[in-house]
Amino acid sequence: MAKDSLKIIANAFVITCDPGNRGGRYNLLVRDDRIIEISDSLDLFTSLHPYATVIDASGKLIIPGFVNAHVHSESILLRERTEALHFELWRPDIRLNECSRRLLDPASHDDILSIYLTAYFSHLKSGTTLVGEYGPPVNERSFIAQLQGVDRTDVKSVVALQNWDQIRYIRDLAAGRPRSMVSVGTEEEYTVYSFDNAIKAAKELEVPLVAQIAEQRDSVEVVKRNFQKSVLSVLSSFQVLQPATLLVHCNHLTEQEVETIERIPATPVVCARSAMRKQTGYPSLRHFASRNIRLCIGTDWGNVDMMKELQFLDELPLLISGLRGFSALELLRMATINGAFALGRAMETGSIEAGKKADLTFFAMRDVRLPPMTPYATSHELANYLIRNLSTNDITDVMIDGEFYISKGGIVTMLEDDIIEGFRKTWEKSFLVAPAVKPIRFSVGHQAAEAAAQSKTKIIPFVSTPRPAVPSPGEFEEGFKATEKPPVAVDDSKKSINLEAPLLPNASMEKLNPKPKLSKDVKRVFGEDEDFS
Repeated sequence: MAKDSLKIIANAFVITCDPGNRGGRYNLLVRDDRIIEISDSLDLFTSLHPYATVIDASGKLIIPGFVNAHVHSESILLRERTEALHFELWRPDIRLNECSRRLLDPASHDDILSIYLTAYFSHLKSGTTLVGEYGPPVNERSFIAQLQGVDRTDVKSVVALQNWDQIRYIRDLAAGRPRSMVSVGTEEEYTVYSFDNAIKAAKELEVPLVAQIAEQRDSVEVVKRNFQKSVLSVLSSFQVLQPATLLVHCNHLTEQEVETIERIPATPVVCARSAMRKQTGYPSLRHFASRNIRLCIGTDWGNVDMMKELQFLDELPLLISGLRGFSALELLRMATINGAFALGRAMETGSIEAGKKADLTFFAMRDVRLPPMTPYATSHELANYLIRNLSTNDITDVMIDGEFYISKGGIVTMLEDDIIEGFRKTWEKSFLVAPAVKPIRFSVGHQAAEAAAQSKTKIIPFVSTPRPAVPSPGEFEEGFKATEKPPVAVDDSKKSINLEAPLLPNASMEKLNPKPKLSKDVKRVFGEDEDFS
């Protein structure tokens, strides 16, 4: 056995997040990309494997790599324009609209690559090893750039497919397809045809569906008006609601709808901190907490820090009277193994168990500002210590498939200055150039709402997937944007993506068109007049 292929990670505090919820001082035996054994006896490992590389992890806490079950990675570029701005006021922001349209332009593939490199190395430095990606509805050329950025970081990803270009590209790949799921679109776009097409695409690709639901109360009302049913009843009627279906946000669900999720059972992804910043309401945590439902966590928009999500959810019951809190260990499982289940990867990652991939995040526990930890700490004590005392700044190392990609807090596989410089160029191109149209001056808060109301502009989500007027013969009738497919160089030897292949031009995307009317609750702020049920 070669020395480098066998590692002993010694003397660490470990939270396994396995079915037994083990925690304490353990030693991990890693061969190649997998965990072989877990033991409290270091002598046993060293005697049986004298040539193994021993990594002393004394004074460190090891957890499974975080699983961020839902994130829009392009938001790291757009977050400055959306910070502290109500979700329904994103559309009137001229610069934000220009930037989002530019990202949909086929010529922006280099910017997409830069954004995803930056986002996924940020995930990596934040201890995340698996991501549920909900990117923009770009064409095939930019979609390949997105996949290239993710592939370059080696962070695992399951990507939502949102249009024809993306579906066809994944469908036409040979072995080694990137993991994916099919989006059913926004609630405002639900039709019988869109459901049929999404289900048909998912079955053909043998992947699950993902639905962003009940993020805003107005969206829930739109579904009721259009279908005379609740959103969960609509999804159930059209066979969209399945055990593998990912349900994202779930801010405005009734107790009966949550009961339906439990019965399926489907997996909700809560993005509580993002909901607070968007001012769209809380996830239905009161109902979820009283049900046997496997919850998982996503950062959603403008943030990749899973530790902040855990800490926010840990403190939320202090703000909302009567809301049952989750234990620290429950929260950690939501951010690891539950997310892996939701993304269909629980058989290989999400917990520290023999036979699973060695996807691990290491925290330093030796700091004068930190309290001491008993050598006989349990998993519950360690989880409490993690959430209430540590942060991503304490992450020293991150391992994916048995190899270190973060070491001593730094990126191992690429110069961080190069990543930062590439992203800065994209940022400057997007926000330091004067907009083509004179912007409407919107201020934050109620002044922005009043200005939008006076303009009588309909506020809609700033990205949309137009439906083709005439479907291609032999394909799905409608539901995804169709564009001409350019030739793409594919290397089947590694993940079927040739990172050296030139990206060829494609047809331009249609511009987004605003519609009239401002929502009645645009002045509402987080926590004001909300129904937390």
